[in-house]
Amino acid sequence: MKYYLNIKIYPNQSLTPKGLLLLMFIIIIPASFIGITFYILGAWPVLGFMGLEVLLIYIAFKVIFYKNKFYEHIILDKEKLNIHFKKQNKIIKKIELEPTWLKVNIEKIYESEDMLTISSHGKKIILANFLIPEERAKVAKMIRYGLSQWKNQHSIN
Repeated sequence: MKYYLNIKIYPNQSLTPKGLLLLMFIIIIPASFIGITFYILGAWPVLGFMGLEVLLIYIAFKVIFYKNKFYEHIILDKEKLNIHFKKQNKIIKKIELEPTWLKVNIEKIYESEDMLTISSHGKKIILANFLIPEERAKVAKMIRYGLSQWKNQHSIN
């Protein structure tokens, strides 16, 4: 089957699992040194709080890794535009749109914030909300290009 557009949009993730282990090691060494020093000096609760601090940092990064398992898959074939909102290859939500009347917009919310929307017949779908504005502009350009290819192909036939 011919696709005019087939893209997957993932959230940015600057830290790999190996990077997390290295970061945690860098955090644990001084925290252990500080906690043990205070334990020896008689302020034993500091050791527990240092351990709790390290645990909370680890949990925060694990939550971020969990949230980054979501992605959007946009497919434009000869019949329709499909938008799949997925988490680890499981479809959470699927939207099908007829491509003829689709409009791709980047709407300004604030001076430094915008959102990418696809609209048709009063429906508005927000896409790539987790990307930075420059990346959203690139995605919008790719979607517009795919739609123009689709329209050119279908206006000939």
